[in-house]
Amino acid sequence: MSDIKALGYLGFGVSDLPGWRGYATDFLGLQPVDRPDGSIDLRMDDHAARIRLVADAADDILWLGWEVADAAALDRLRARLAAAGVSYEDGSPADVKDRQVEALIRFADCDGTPCEAYWGLLRRTEAPFLSPIGARFVTGRQGLGHVILITPDRVRTEAWYRDVLGFRVSDYVHAEMAPGMTVDFTFMRCNSRHHSLALCSVPMPKRLQHFMIEVDNIDDVGRSIYRAEDAGVHTMLSFGRHSNDNMLSVYYITPSGFAVEYGWGGLEVEDESWHVQNHAAPSAWGHRFRPPPGTPAPVPTIMHEREDA
Repeated sequence: MSDIKALGYLGFGVSDLPGWRGYATDFLGLQPVDRPDGSIDLRMDDHAARIRLVADAADDILWLGWEVADAAALDRLRARLAAAGVSYEDGSPADVKDRQVEALIRFADCDGTPCEAYWGLLRRTEAPFLSPIGARFVTGRQGLGHVILITPDRVRTEAWYRDVLGFRVSDYVHAEMAPGMTVDFTFMRCNSRHHSLALCSVPMPKRLQHFMIEVDNIDDVGRSIYRAEDAGVHTMLSFGRHSNDNMLSVYYITPSGFAVEYGWGGLEVEDESWHVQNHAAPSAWGHRFRPPPGTPAPVPTIMHEREDA
């Protein structure tokens, strides 16, 4: 059983910090908190921060923050990492203050992706979350949402997250995205959210393919479609329903080039009754790929719906 309870926070390195601020607030509906060092925290619930935006040319993920329950759970994770030969370091008092937690450790997964594990993320119930567009997000014990990481060896990375961090496999997608081109995905969970982490091996320059945030009503997904049209935000995948977690969602390109899935209605998993499944397509319907303007079509993409589907 994993001591990891949720995907608690994310750090993004972004080259266009002002553009991201406007995108995150006016389009996604997150609440910005400007920091003295020039970075920006983004709130989506009563916690002090769920996403950190840092000025950085990487335009990629800088860290994943995994939540554990308490100090004892963090101690168990330290022992588990040591037993697996994974080096880690304890966060300094300055690190703890910066992340607004009680304690944290830092380590890297088998691909070198920076990870943190923490407990005690600050809640600001005295200063309730206020979305600039009135959105409400599904978080709580399910965490902030999910990420899909690009890995050179999906099977190896799946084993690492399963054996070292204790994640459980929810299901697999083995999809023929184009004739003769099959792409495999692993979907993994650490709580009742169908997946907090997904893995895929495709030739892409970034570690992060997309992150997902879930609103609490379908109308907010619909409204996002009109906001995208009005603001000129590129829709990478049209409105659709996923085959495995039942999420109704749209995918938009962020100012950093990776995608954000804006969804509603994701499946919750009960461990006692769940059986690992596999799927032949990532979506039951919809999610049709739209290449960016000026890009020759067709463009291979890990989420491309088959034309004959």
